[in-house]
Amino acid sequence: VGYLYHSAVRMVDVGLYSFQSRLPRNSRRMRPGLNQRPASRRRPRPWLIHYHIFKNAGSSFEWALKEAFGDGVHVCDPLSANGILSPAQIASYVSNHRSAKIIISHQTVLPAPRVRGCSVISSILIRDPIARIRSIYDFERQQETNNLGARKAKELDFKGYVEWRLSCSAGMFCNYQVYFCSRTKDSSPHEVITEEHLERAIKNLDDIDIIGTVERYDQWLGLAQSILSDAFSKISLSVAHRNVTRIVGENGHAYILDHLIKELGRDLAERLLKCNHLDMRLHQVADGLLTRRLAEHGVGVRQLDAYIKAWEDAYAREAEKSAIGS
Repeated sequence: VGYLYHSAVRMVDVGLYSFQSRLPRNSRRMRPGLNQRPASRRRPRPWLIHYHIFKNAGSSFEWALKEAFGDGVHVCDPLSANGILSPAQIASYVSNHRSAKIIISHQTVLPAPRVRGCSVISSILIRDPIARIRSIYDFERQQETNNLGARKAKELDFKGYVEWRLSCSAGMFCNYQVYFCSRTKDSSPHEVITEEHLERAIKNLDDIDIIGTVERYDQWLGLAQSILSDAFSKISLSVAHRNVTRIVGENGHAYILDHLIKELGRDLAERLLKCNHLDMRLHQVADGLLTRRLAEHGVGVRQLDAYIKAWEDAYAREAEKSAIGS
């Protein structure tokens, strides 16, 4: 009994801390000025920024957002393939485009910007790095464009393609998601990714509102539905998978590893795993944060659902007994 009591107190403490720490940034810092109404009378304008990592189900989410928000969805990426947008540049864009409700970008950096008079919501998806690499290969083989990556994917088998990437553009295939989540405006995709990058990436993920993994996309979309419905007065996000080439990750780690060794050979497979050990840790963090966010927002609480079902079953049995007895 004592253990249950202390556990309950601990849950309440964690819940209160989480509630305070998850308050919108603007609600903690806004102060009424001479030409500004008190914060309690003025509802901040909500908008979402989605950090789109290549081949991490961003196209599926973008489609769902466009179905719900139409022209309110803006894709913000520089023309340069290696261009990077700072939070200040995104904030300036939002301030100058009041019709923008959703910002999607491959090239802006974390953390999310602060915009006066706005309530900023952020989202991101992290993927099993090995499943992501295989998906990149399949995608580039299907592309009709004539860039170097697409040409090499069509010319080479998976093993040859991985060897080529590791020799000439290793950044895309080595802890890329840690790089993405930790980069700054001055970062280079060619820099060596270290534990310090991982620590910064985890700190940034912890501040994201809608965080999850591609392998649990449907649950993550349920979280997005809950949070965005509160902010934008009842919207509906459709579940659809767009631009999908292969969903290897959903077959489990043993399946991926088995096929990885068959296609790459043990030495190259081991090298690829070592090149992505930080990404795998980041993926585990994202998975845990998704579970936490679902609980914080009361979305798909499996324990509660199980208890309700058990109660309904027990009630049905009692009703059946009463009916037989009468």
